Amino acid sequence: MTFPFPTMIVNPFVFTPPPPASAMPSYWNAGGLGDRTSSITVTTTATLGGGTINNLIDGGFAANSTDACWFNSGQTLREVKFDFGAGVQKIIDGFRWVQDTHSDHGTWVFEGSNDDSTYTTIGSSFALGGGGIVKYFFFSATNTTAYRYYKLRQIAGATASGPWLKEIQFRIADPAIGEVRDALVDGDRTSLITTTTTATMTLGTHIDNLVDGLFTADANGAAAFTSGESSREIKFDLGSGKILTGFLWLQDTELTHGTWVIEGSNDDSTYTGLGSSFTLGGAVIQQQTWSNSTAYRYHKLRQTSGTTNTSPWLYEIEFRIT
Repeated sequence: MTFPFPTMIVNPFVFTPPPPASAMPSYWNAGGLGDRTSSITVTTTATLGGGTINNLIDGGFAANSTDACWFNSGQTLREVKFDFGAGVQKIIDGFRWVQDTHSDHGTWVFEGSNDDSTYTTIGSSFALGGGGIVKYFFFSATNTTAYRYYKLRQIAGATASGPWLKEIQFRIADPAIGEVRDALVDGDRTSLITTTTTATMTLGTHIDNLVDGLFTADANGAAAFTSGESSREIKFDLGSGKILTGFLWLQDTELTHGTWVIEGSNDDSTYTGLGSSFTLGGAVIQQQTWSNSTAYRYHKLRQTSGTTNTSPWLYEIEFRIT
């Protein structure tokens, strides 16, 4: 499986916005991820066999009718529309599509509009769903316009009924925020972050693949643990102090690796816990957030119980830096 490259993060400080080109794209920006059912109206011309269409933006990843939905098979020329609401316009230059099997739903395009009548196509057409349970679509070169309405429109092929459609996450550049994204957030950060681990990597992988910006299920773009290891650590040396308040952990199956904590330090000796302990894995996109106002140079994921699994390809860790 090969995935195009995503990008992300948010700075919460509000100030006079720079020109839109300076507003950096992020999945963390308002409307990008998590439960957005109160701020985005989702409708579809497709007939669903289970769940509701707004489960695509509820922040849940369970394969059931509460957190997901599924298409009836054989449908053509269908649409899924996202309305951000009156007076709200967003620049979207990419999205993640998550479902639980590799079945595809034909060829689609992504479009934007401000009147829900005339739509502008953003980027090229693509196969929706096929080739992976997490798919990335990246349109940065072709969209710098903020739209209220966005639409997925099917132009060829037919829907499949097999997959639970779990979530869509938008990569949003929000001019109203005017944030300047830190270079350590995502993408290829191998020259900026020194990543080490006490875990044994398998399948010829390297731990710094977690920060290389690649999403290929192989030793070039992902990492893989050896099964059954306990009390392991993954350390990220950011080079200077940064305030981290969250991360996204991305892997290709929902297997878990035990219970972990995240900690920060400025001397690589005394570490301070950030937030509560959590199960690492359990979803293909895992979001962890916590409150923090201290900048740390070193951040460590530390396993406190349980054991690692080999099966998931560990694609990437993406940081929320404030």
